[in-house]
Amino acid sequence: MIRERIERVLDQPVKEWVKPDTGLSAAARHSVTLADGSRVFVKAATDEPTEGWLRTEYLALQHVPERFVPRVVAWVDEPGCHPILVVEDLRHAHWPASHQGVDWREGDIDRVLAAVADLCRVPAPSGLVPTRRGQGRWPALVREGPARAAFLELGLCSAPWLDHAAPALVDAEAGLDDTGDRLVHGDLRSDNICVDAERVVFVDWADASCGHAEHDLANLLPTLHLEGGPPPYDVMPTGAGWAAAGCALLVRRAVGERAAPPWLVKVFVRLAAIDLAWAAACLGLPQPDGLDWQAI
Repeated sequence: MIRERIERVLDQPVKEWVKPDTGLSAAARHSVTLADGSRVFVKAATDEPTEGWLRTEYLALQHVPERFVPRVVAWVDEPGCHPILVVEDLRHAHWPASHQGVDWREGDIDRVLAAVADLCRVPAPSGLVPTRRGQGRWPALVREGPARAAFLELGLCSAPWLDHAAPALVDAEAGLDDTGDRLVHGDLRSDNICVDAERVVFVDWADASCGHAEHDLANLLPTLHLEGGPPPYDVMPTGAGWAAAGCALLVRRAVGERAAPPWLVKVFVRLAAIDLAWAAACLGLPQPDGLDWQAI
């Protein structure tokens, strides 16, 4: 059905239909070669949730400068059918993330950081929801109870260090203001980024929202550091609130998502360690006295 609709809208047969081996989405995704040899990327909604995500993505793609996003080829929105988004195919670009790991080439991370700095200036279009504000998680992590015990078991710091740092971490998280009028991608990470010559392209805008200009950079920095980029503090030395909130969220995921595979839990803990060290540096606290992220 999807293939027939694509062929009708693009007015030519499909020659090759390939499902990409990376990326996470409940929508149907295919890299398509057409009869004339040209290629497009097809993303089709499969149910009501994916339809909502796809409409959000299409709205964002219409307002982000084209140098940052795939060019829209077609938007197929017919009565009684879930919509289909057709964009330029970027399989020729360098995708740093794959099943073999992450491969940032020399200079790529600097290009990405520069692109994100430009992207954060883009106003959000009307129609995007405000960025969802996270709940305060540090109070439960610092007071006596199961959450504190589970956090300390991760080995990121000692109980005396946590007691000393607790007031500053709680206040930093509580003081974070994630509101604003900028376009927020909401899920920037290496598998949603490719480098096409000098152009950095961000894909998968399903979580786009209207929020703070620092949101995407703050959430990307720990992952980039894990993958060879600079320490977050070197880029955002005033990011205490982002670091504290990010650490608390990652701790919750590490100890609370019981269905998560061990490798993913390890990633959560390593990122939490990076965020905790970042928060400590921003707040003038001693560095955490537990495991360094590289030792996890």
